[in-house]
Amino acid sequence: MKIAVAPNLEKKDAEACAKEAAEILEACGWEVVPAFGLYQEGLRRRTAEEALASCQLLLAIGGDGTIIRAAKAAAVRDIPVLGVNAGKLGFTAGLEREELAMLARLTEPDLPEERRMMLRVTLTGPHGSQSFSALNDAVVSAELAAIIDYQVSLGRERSYNCRADGFIVATPTGSTAYSLSAGGPVVEPSLDCMIYTPICPHSLFSRSVVFASDTELTVDIPRNRGKLFLTVDGEPPVELRPGDRLAITKSPQSPRFIKLTKSNFYDILSQKLLVNQ
Repeated sequence: MKIAVAPNLEKKDAEACAKEAAEILEACGWEVVPAFGLYQEGLRRRTAEEALASCQLLLAIGGDGTIIRAAKAAAVRDIPVLGVNAGKLGFTAGLEREELAMLARLTEPDLPEERRMMLRVTLTGPHGSQSFSALNDAVVSAELAAIIDYQVSLGRERSYNCRADGFIVATPTGSTAYSLSAGGPVVEPSLDCMIYTPICPHSLFSRSVVFASDTELTVDIPRNRGKLFLTVDGEPPVELRPGDRLAITKSPQSPRFIKLTKSNFYDILSQKLLVNQ
């Protein structure tokens, strides 16, 4: 049995954590496959992704951004992922570093898994079309702190004119990230839904809205005074132009997260938020 180990070497403790994890896994009979280039671009990333094809599980070591990127890569191959927190919050992590001894449980059959919903974000405009996968959220915002105009519609139904500093469309996994800071609700990550949250809306009555997972949320971008950008899961932003359209739907892929501890979502939420107050 093979397990890919992918530490984010930009995190101070990730390399040491990976070495400790590898020793435990090898002692349990796993063959450890290094996937150090998974968070880079170009050839090293492609090599790491190819290595996943022969593995039965991916161990991602880093913060939430690291684990999210790893989970999306694993979801393409329907491989479960286990995150080890070497960052700050670690909402998506299944283990803390001091819990690495629990990796020995990976030899047990039928370990519980939790599937997480992802979004497919399709950007269409005069320059073509491109798609992105969002495990946390998709954010549209202005280059500078300024109110922007956009139109939102549900499928083919009539559109609604909106004014705000931007907006967030989050998954339940992403409900505890930027969406929460912008006043959005906390949603249990095992649910399937999408959360729309305007950022500083120019209205007395604009609030977050939770949509069913089969909703197609369409956003048309008219001309604004400044540049607008789409940011998916905190990755480098993509500039939006007048006439562009965003279609946000449920992705056909759903990452699989391994659970080794007995902590539930509310235990983790309470622990992480109280520790960081």
